[in-house]
Amino acid sequence: MSGIYHVDFFKSHGAGNDFIVIDETSKVQVPEPFKPAFVRLMSARRGGIGSDGTIFVSMHDDTHPRMQFFNPDGSEAEMCGNGLRCASRVAYEGHYAGRSPLVFVTKAGRFETFNFFSEEHQLSFVRIHVGRVETNPEKILANRSTTPFIAQTFQVDGISMVGTILGIGNPHMIITVNQLKEIEFNRLGPALEHHPMFANRANISFVEVLDSRRILVQTHERGAGLTLSCGTGMTTSVVAQVLNGNVTNDSDIEVHTAGGIVWVHPRVTGDTITAQLTGNATHVFRATAHVAVQGETVSFAPGPPMDKTAVYTRETETYDRFAQRSLFDTSLLIGTPLESLVQARGSV
Repeated sequence: MSGIYHVDFFKSHGAGNDFIVIDETSKVQVPEPFKPAFVRLMSARRGGIGSDGTIFVSMHDDTHPRMQFFNPDGSEAEMCGNGLRCASRVAYEGHYAGRSPLVFVTKAGRFETFNFFSEEHQLSFVRIHVGRVETNPEKILANRSTTPFIAQTFQVDGISMVGTILGIGNPHMIITVNQLKEIEFNRLGPALEHHPMFANRANISFVEVLDSRRILVQTHERGAGLTLSCGTGMTTSVVAQVLNGNVTNDSDIEVHTAGGIVWVHPRVTGDTITAQLTGNATHVFRATAHVAVQGETVSFAPGPPMDKTAVYTRETETYDRFAQRSLFDTSLLIGTPLESLVQARGSV
C-alpha cells in the first residue's frame, strides 16, 4: 500500500500534556495498520510535530464517541485522562456538537465527560467521571497477586521505596516522597517503569503532599517518559493519598504539576473508589500533515511536513497565565528531557 495522506489534526493539551488529536468521526484519515508508525513519526520532538501521544476520535455509534490513544513509541495505551479531555472537546465541537455529557468508549472501558467553559479561568474545561479505581493489582503485577498493594515497601536500584499500586484502566504506581527535589527522575522513572514486578510496565508518579487539599505530582508515563502532567497519574495520586491518610476524602484536591493545575475529587466508600478529574482542554493550533506511505514505511511527504490552518494564540496565552499559579518548582526538571518544554513555556 502506498500514497500520500493529508491528515487534519489539532495540537491540544491538558495541563501541558500535549497531544495530536485526529478526528475520524466522518472518515478514516490514517489506516489502522499504519497508525503505530504514523504516531512515532508525528510524536517525535525532533523531526516530527512533537507530542506526548496521538489520539484518534471516531464513532463507536451515533451516541458514543471512541478514543484510541497511542504513546509516542507507537504502543497503544488503555486510557489517558488529559488526552480524553482533549478528545472530548474535539468531539463536543465536532460530530457530537453540543452533547454533554458524552460517554467515551476506550480500551479501558467507558468514561463520562462533561464539557463546559470556565468563566473563572476563561478556558474550555472538561470534567471526567472515573467510574472505578481498582486496588486489586492482579492485572498489573507479574505475580498476579490479588492482595492490594497499599503503602508497601519494595526495592529499585538498591533503594528502598514505599508505593501504592492502583488501576484506572491503565497501571499506576504512586510513590509519596518528602520532597520531589530528592528524586532522580532520569534514573528512577525508567527503572520503575520497567521494574520486573510489573506484568506490562507501569506509569510512575512521585507525589509531595503540601497539605490535606494540595499535592505536587511528577509522572513518568509508560511509553512516553517524563511528561508535564498525566491525567490518570494525577487521579490515582490523589486516591493513593486518601488511602494513605494524607488528603481529605470526598473533596476537591488541587493537583499542581509542571504543566499546570487540575482538580481531582476522590470518593472512597468501603470497597468502592470513584473520582472526578477536572481541568483544561486547550487547542494550540490546527493543521494538515502531509504523510507518505510506501510499503510499511511512513514518512513526511516532500515539502513542509504540515500546513497550519488555525492558531489559537489567545487561548494559549490565557492558559499560560493560569498555569503560572502552579506551585510546582519547574527548576526540578532542569537536566531532564522536559527542560526545553518548560523553558519554552516560560516556566523556568
